[in-house]
Amino acid sequence: MKQHSSTNNGTRRALAFAGGAAGADYAWPIVRIVDGDTLKADAGADMPSELAMLSVRIRGIDTAERGGRAKCDSKRARGQAATAFTAALLEGGAVVIRDPEWGKWGGRVVADVLIDGRSLAAALLEAGHARPYDGGRRGSWCE
Repeated sequence: MKQHSSTNNGTRRALAFAGGAAGADYAWPIVRIVDGDTLKADAGADMPSELAMLSVRIRGIDTAERGGRAKCDSKRARGQAATAFTAALLEGGAVVIRDPEWGKWGGRVVADVLIDGRSLAAALLEAGHARPYDGGRRGSWCE
């Protein structure tokens, strides 16, 4: 069993997957799109049952919130556009979750997401629906 980890204030947060290896790929079915940069995946066979439904945050990007957490209409509209873009790319494509690790707050994983071999993060950035995110403070999407 491979341990994936990340650091949060110096504390290691390990995430174990059956048969995993560094840079491992997982074909977890996507069961819901939370917003443009967060998906809900069924990690079923690779996780204990209480952790099987994982929130997966796409590594390296930030998109606007689409719903009630959006503080202004422009942010909400941008969030809805990013979510629709992600949904369109996911439709019928082969999804791979690469090298997942616990996010800095726990409760969700951060991973590279590939659709038909193409980075979802890169596609969102190129389309103008996301901006780079390194885990620090995020800027406002409101104009």
